[in-house]
Amino acid sequence: MRKIIFSRAPVRICDIGGWTDTWFCPNGAVFNICVGLYSYVRIIPTNTSRINIVSENLNIHTEIKNFHNIEYDGNLDLLKAAIKRMNINEGLNIYVRTEAPPGCGTGTSASVAVALIAALAQLSNKELNPSEIAELAHKLEVEELKLESGVQDQYAAALGGINFMEITYPEVKMVPLEVENKKIFELENQMILVFLSSRSSSEMHRAVIVNYNKGDSSTLKLFDTIKSCAYEMKRAIQSDDLTYMGELMNKNWEAQKQLHHLMVNPTIKKAEQIATNNGAIGFKVNGAGGGGSVSIIAGIGKEYVLKQKLIENDFQILPVKLDFMGVQTWIA
Repeated sequence: MRKIIFSRAPVRICDIGGWTDTWFCPNGAVFNICVGLYSYVRIIPTNTSRINIVSENLNIHTEIKNFHNIEYDGNLDLLKAAIKRMNINEGLNIYVRTEAPPGCGTGTSASVAVALIAALAQLSNKELNPSEIAELAHKLEVEELKLESGVQDQYAAALGGINFMEITYPEVKMVPLEVENKKIFELENQMILVFLSSRSSSEMHRAVIVNYNKGDSSTLKLFDTIKSCAYEMKRAIQSDDLTYMGELMNKNWEAQKQLHHLMVNPTIKKAEQIATNNGAIGFKVNGAGGGGSVSIIAGIGKEYVLKQKLIENDFQILPVKLDFMGVQTWIA
């Protein structure tokens, strides 16, 4: 019986400095936190000449009939791109599932790509370190699929942890941040992750790029503000309480909202109002904005009531457990 290869990779939340990890923002900086909402991959070798790919939670299936002529048709193309770039030429059944909802704004697509590359590397006996996996995962989106994509998501999924990144696109200098257990417990207790709606980050990127290409000075100033929040967050994570972190989340979000009118919609406004009225000290829409999910830091003793108010208003609360392992593979 041929062995089955498994892999998983986390996603990131609370991406302070997001937007500055793109080609149109030179010398960016990002702070983010990885959580255990995993993307899982299972690879079963077969004796056929085809590769079957199944997204279990989306109930989508696609098939690669010719290893040497992989076509992108909008159906699980990111997974096809990984197979192409890894030069896979044997029959496989590949199963993928994600714990984060699609379009969640937490870097789920990057997490899937990282998990699949790691599993395919295990299959092919290729030694790739986490940074190499992250770099390749980013290339799948921008080179193979011609999408707009920052670089923070892939590196977060590959390395895990609480990270500060200095970015000269597409190069990334990773600085893993070590914190005491007390801080981890505080974050897991006080941070609330709320799913808002599915949205396309690539579409949001294109909207902001229009302003950038016009030479809009306010856009560049906003990037500077957002980047400065990442540097401050690097210091704030070591502080004695979460208040300063919350203030920086709010500052980042206020600047992010001004990048484009698409950043905010009635659902986001409703979530923000509930948070403000029920003891939140920090609020930031994850990822590009315009939907997806939001990271909230609740004040001490306010977390339960705030969660209940959000649930009463039909918002979905996702679990927050920090991940420090990054992408992992194993064989059964």
